[in-house]
Amino acid sequence: MKTLRSPWNLLGGLVFLAGLFAFWYGGRLPTTRVVHPPAPVVAPEAEAKEVTLALYFAKPDGTGFVLEKRKVQLDPGEDRLARALAELVRGPEIAGASPLLPKDAPPPAVYRMGRAVVLDLPAGYRDLGYGVRGESLLLYGLANTALANSDAEEVRFLLAGRPAMALIHLSLADPIRRAR
Repeated sequence: MKTLRSPWNLLGGLVFLAGLFAFWYGGRLPTTRVVHPPAPVVAPEAEAKEVTLALYFAKPDGTGFVLEKRKVQLDPGEDRLARALAELVRGPEIAGASPLLPKDAPPPAVYRMGRAVVLDLPAGYRDLGYGVRGESLLLYGLANTALANSDAEEVRFLLAGRPAMALIHLSLADPIRRAR
């Protein structure tokens, strides 16, 4: 009968203990990189003005985006980005573009944190029944619209006011950054 204290058994025991320590220590690390936003900040405008918004809608076949330039009248105190997202929810006005959301869906709330925009998605977005393609078109359409209508460098997402790892299929943990 072999002894239990052979060099191979001792080495195996040390590897096991190292793995156990790594498992214990890894569970204590933070698991999310989603930020908690402050209260919304709106930069008021002195007077009403006409602006052109860049809105990203889905192609009818779901393979990409159609850019619609829409002229709108901003009221005094109205936020350009919040209006762009409201117009995005309202749907496209050009042929060859499909809406990203149902017309009765509320637009996401907008928060600014330095060079980042945080979009707080309503809880109902989780119940839209979109597959992976529809969800990616939704998230990237919102992010592209937010980046095109602000000076932000990245877009982060919350779900119903709380950090979430995913909407359904796609991760919300990492920001979507402006292409360089």
